[in-house]
This record gives sequence, structure tokens and C-alpha cells, in this order.
Amino acid sequence: MNDKKRRILGKAKDIFRKKGYLLTSVADIVEASEISKGTFYNYFTSKEELAITIFKQEYSVLYQKLDRFMQDEDKSQKEKFRKAIELLVRFHIKNAEILNISFSQATLDDDFNQFLLSVRSRSFEWIKAQILLVYGEEMKPYLNDLAMTLTGMILLFVFVSSKQNQDQESDQISKAIDYVLNRMEAIVKDIAETGDILLTDEDMLGFTPDHLMIRKRQMGKLKGLIEDLLKKIELEKIADSDKWQYKETLNALLAELNNKETPRDFIIQGALLYLKQQVPRNLEREIIQLEVQVNGLL
Repeated sequence: MNDKKRRILGKAKDIFRKKGYLLTSVADIVEASEISKGTFYNYFTSKEELAITIFKQEYSVLYQKLDRFMQDEDKSQKEKFRKAIELLVRFHIKNAEILNISFSQATLDDDFNQFLLSVRSRSFEWIKAQILLVYGEEMKPYLNDLAMTLTGMILLFVFVSSKQNQDQESDQISKAIDYVLNRMEAIVKDIAETGDILLTDEDMLGFTPDHLMIRKRQMGKLKGLIEDLLKKIELEKIADSDKWQYKETLNALLAELNNKETPRDFIIQGALLYLKQQVPRNLEREIIQLEVQVNGLL
């Protein structure tokens, strides 16, 4: 990532936190970054694409830390769970704007909404997996209820804390986590005795749509973009050998994303780099849109 793009991302992140995503305009980001609008659009097709890039970076770092905590063999499962909950709370207090958008979905951009749905789904599934590890297999029928209860308590505290004095934050977080985990112990014990179930997997479909469904929808859009690009390439007044190379690169890109194993990032990024450097200039915007869609699948 070059310095100019890194600067745009950093300034946008600051503005989102201070002003809020919905009230921030491209003009605000351009002014803070001390660049022209043309330069902005060289790197991002929209404010939504910029936000997705920022949020992906933030969540990538978060889940790396969570995985590292949960693999610590020197601590008990409950100790690791407490540390992970603390990390989640601190992350969402620091990034309260991400949380606001994730649950309000107050955006008309379909790609952004799909990304937010995938974030919500991944977070919920991660919490369910940790609850199962901490409280045992016998809690499996009640995972939706337990995860929703835990998520609700965490989010309420986050929303309140994000409005309060940061000097008091650390002590409040520690007390809040103790409170939340004590309540969870009581709820788990009660559920084990009563066997009550409120939320079924079917009830949760609207809240946490299946990852495969989201990916299928994203792949459909990507295929449409590639089909349109192939048609435009065919109309270009360039050598047939160049047309063939572009088509082969696009087909290879699609095949790699359809790989049943984990898609190889170096092949995907290499194909995108080739297309960005080699396609006719009048197709640059289409390639940028393609890159956005591809990165949304990774």
C-alpha cells in the first residue's frame, strides 16, 4: 500500500470516529487528506468502498488477536474467554461507528450492506463457538439464546461507555465484564435446569444470514462484472493476442475464487495487478469495480 492511500485511509478513519460515517462526505476526506477528488477516485470508487477497506483492516487485526488469546494453553478456557470479551468491548468502544453502522445498516449501498451482514454473522458465530468451549456441549441447543444474551449485554455497555469519560473507561470495562460473565453463569445454570429455548436457527436467518448465501450473491455479481468486461474487451481496437490474454486472466481469476480450497491470494492479486497495468485506460473504472468485488470475497 502506497503512502497516499495509507494517508487517505488514516484521515478517513479519524473523521468517521469524530463526525460519524453517515455525516462524512468524500469532500471531507479529500480536504483532510490534502488531495484532489481525482486522486481519491484513483484509489476508491466510493466512500462505501473506502469504509469497507477500513473496517476489514480493523476486523482482521481484531480476529488475529482473538485467535492468539484463545490459543494460549497457559490459561483456562474461562480465563481466555474473559480476555476475549474484554478485547471485544475495547475494540467496539474504540470503533463505535462501525458498531452503529453494522446494526443500523443505514446505507443504501448493497455491497456495503452485504459486508456488514457478513461481519455480524462472523461475530455471532465466533461468540457461539466460544460459549460452546466454555460451557460445554450440553449448551449446544441453547447457543442462539446464550449468544444473543451475551451480545446484547456487551453492546449495551459499549453504547453507554462510548459516550462517557474515557478516563473512567478501564475500571468500568473490568467491572462490566465481571458483571456480564457472572450473569452468563447464572443464565447457563438456569437454562440447564429449565431447558427453555427461545431462538431457533430459523429465527436467526434474518439476523445472521448464512455465509454461503452471502458469498453466492457476491459471486453472482462478480460473474456479471466479468461478463460485461469481456464484452467490452471484445469491442476494443487492440491486438487479438492482447484480448486473449485479458480473457484468460479474467477466467483464471474467476476459477481461483471458485476454488473449493482456500483461494490463493497471490494469484488473485497478481491477476488484478496485471489487469490494472495492462487494460486500455477507458476500462480502468471497470477494473477498479472488479477489484472491489474480488476483495469483498477474500
